Amino acid sequence: MKRGRPFRKRGRWQAVWRRFCRNRLAVAGLVLLLFLIGAAVFAPAIADYERVIHQDSANRLIAPCAAYPFGTDAYGRDLFARVIWGSRYSLSLGIGSVLAAMLAGAVIGSAAGFYGGRTDSMIMRLIDMIMAIPGTLLAITIAAALGTGVGNLMIAMSISQIPTFARVVRSVVWTIASEDYVEAAKTYGSKTARLITRQIWPNALGPLIVQASLSMAQAVLTISSLSFIGLGIPAPSPEWGTILAENKSYMRMYGYLCTIPGFAILLSVIALNLIGDGLRDALDPKLSGPVR
Repeated sequence: MKRGRPFRKRGRWQAVWRRFCRNRLAVAGLVLLLFLIGAAVFAPAIADYERVIHQDSANRLIAPCAAYPFGTDAYGRDLFARVIWGSRYSLSLGIGSVLAAMLAGAVIGSAAGFYGGRTDSMIMRLIDMIMAIPGTLLAITIAAALGTGVGNLMIAMSISQIPTFARVVRSVVWTIASEDYVEAAKTYGSKTARLITRQIWPNALGPLIVQASLSMAQAVLTISSLSFIGLGIPAPSPEWGTILAENKSYMRMYGYLCTIPGFAILLSVIALNLIGDGLRDALDPKLSGPVR
């Protein structure tokens, strides 16, 4: 009798990936995000940076054409090159600030959920005080205090998002810390740091990934908003919000100057939100049945 292949139980993340791939909108969002990231990574090969900053008064305010696919602005700069290079600022700052906030929030939330008692009460009351201020307003306040610049904007965005991640991690750690396998590890003599990183964080990774993907969409919007009001990336750096701010006075006569960078922001936010929704559905415990 011919033996078939031995049955191999699918891992959790493989099952999550298969459920994610069944969501067509989520896959479309992932493809779109990879396209935008690819444009940011390969920006030097797509458009020369000289076209981003070079001012040509003879070719100012040219509508989209073969020579200038997105047209030119009031200074004669190639809008296509500026939008492509602007993706480096918007996406890298959005992703970087969320990763920094996620790491800090994971540490703070883990301490609150694992130790409990007074430690939990003190940390969470501080988090509640910070969360009483809307995230965008908090980012504006910090950016205004620190000044414009890439580094200051990264700090402002990260601090404004830490409370959200801290609460997510705290709730997960609080639940997992009472499980039998964690109690067994404590009895065995595992150190606190090892216990949190090896036993608790892997189980909290799912909610963190979902929250991170949704927070990135908000981060891109906030970064563009801060740049638009002059508290983010200063001109002439080609951040999408900065491009909108520079061209807002030409919106009526030359609508493409604001429509195109605005559409780039829209695409990135839609892609990140679709991915976040897909991950949330794929990681939902109610959907953890067998995947065919």
